[in-house]
Amino acid sequence: MRCLLILALVTTAAAASADSVFALKTIRPREVITAQSVQLQKGQAPGAAQSLENVIGAEAKRAIYAGRPVLTSNITRAALIERNQIVAATFSLNGLTIDTEARALERGSVGDIIRAMNLTSRSTIRAEVLEDGRLKVLP
Repeated sequence: MRCLLILALVTTAAAASADSVFALKTIRPREVITAQSVQLQKGQAPGAAQSLENVIGAEAKRAIYAGRPVLTSNITRAALIERNQIVAATFSLNGLTIDTEARALERGSVGDIIRAMNLTSRSTIRAEVLEDGRLKVLP
């Protein structure tokens, strides 16, 4: 019984000392969040990000107003490829590699599968966004 009481007090103290990330300035939708636009404040806001590492470099889905908590539901990974951007696309299968250019039909971040239009054949392809900004065409 004594152990349960101590455990309850420790968890309550840890929850009370939790920090939340708050916006220092208004962050517009699709804006990449920088260290100058957020700070860690004492207190816990429901649904707010708990560390700066999870927020800095992310992209805002919706406007986040100054003085408000940065909710995890309002941020996403930053897009690497914008819609209508011309990007290099590579198709590889069984030792055959074809390099071409494509026009992105959707925005995408690393690991996302997006649609793109092959500029040579004008056909729509599905491709994965790679870390270097290229597309890996899926079979």
